[in-house]
Formats: sequence, structure tokens, C-alpha cells
Amino acid sequence: MPWPGKAARAVMVASLTAGAAAAQGVHPRFGLGAGLTAPVGDYHATAGGQGFSTAWHGLALLAFKLPALPVAFRVDVSYGSNSANSALKDSLTSRLGAPTDEKTKLAGASVNLTYQSSSAARVKPYAIGGVGVYHTTISVSTGGSTGDRAATKPAWNLGGGLTFGLRGVALFFEARYVNIAAVSGFPRTTFLPFTTGIRFGAP
Repeated sequence: MPWPGKAARAVMVASLTAGAAAAQGVHPRFGLGAGLTAPVGDYHATAGGQGFSTAWHGLALLAFKLPALPVAFRVDVSYGSNSANSALKDSLTSRLGAPTDEKTKLAGASVNLTYQSSSAARVKPYAIGGVGVYHTTISVSTGGSTGDRAATKPAWNLGGGLTFGLRGVALFFEARYVNIAAVSGFPRTTFLPFTTGIRFGAP
């Protein structure tokens, strides 16, 4: 199934889940965030220094908590893009004999568990972790033309954050480690997304 179809299917499943949760008296919370994606490992730089630079990403989330459980469920959809660093650009240019650039685009969806402190304080820490899939597109541009290759791979993530509760909304900041299985001929994609955003609904 093409990636747009998979994304639509994930959104539909999330919507049905939210509807079922609401029917049981559980109120879903929707949120939006954005921030920086910092590559780590070989995705940041190989032994020769070739890798990708820090860039931006966006995030949309749907979260809900079942009263009988100490954890909450959260569905995330994210998108980000990283450009080649100067060492990788120079290596590609030397190999192909023309100015060359490379870029990765990461479109992901994940299902996560979150555990938040039960403290009455307005600022509360939380832990988050889960699994999902990422559609990785690798674009190489040289001589006025661009070639793409893409694959959808499983991924997992782990991290934590802080929420600051206000009336009807919560501001949040989180940092996670994301590990995406390697695309053939490309290093395993590992990065740290730092996200700031807002979540609507009860804290």
C-alpha cells in the first residue's frame, strides 16, 4: 500500500479509537508541537564525517487515559526533513563530478504509552515510549535532476518530558530517542527530536 494510503488508514484508526474512547467517558486530548531533530550515530556522521544536519520537525498527537490504568495512550504523527552536512555534500560532489546535495524526509506514525506524575503541582514530568513505522525518503539532487528512493520501516522511541498545566490546555516540552530500521544502503536512522507544543483538554 502506498504511503498516503497508510497514513490515511492510521488517521482513520486513530479517529475510531478516539470515538470509542469518548463513548466510554474518556475524553481524548489533541495536541500540536514542533521543534528540532538532532541526528545521532551514523545518521549524524560516519567515521569519515559524512552525515546529516539538525533540522526541524512537526508533530500532531491524540492522547487518552483509561480511568482504571496508571498509563495513558498516545498516537503521534510526525514529519521532518534533514539535509546533508558539508562533508557528505563534498563526498557526493567528488564522486559524481557535479555539485550534489542529499536530503532525507521522515514521515512517521507511532503508538505510545505515557506515564505522568500524579503530583498536584502545575509542572509535571512524564515518561513516554512506543513503537511505530516511518516512511523514509532519500533524495539526491545533482546536475539539475533529483532521484528518490523510499522505504517504510519499523521504529521505536523512548523519552520524557514536562507539562505545564493551564486552564483547559497544557504546554509541553519533551525529548526522545528514535531508532528507525535501516533502509538498504543507508545507515540506521537515529535521532533526538526536541519538541515544544500545546495539548488541548484536561491535563
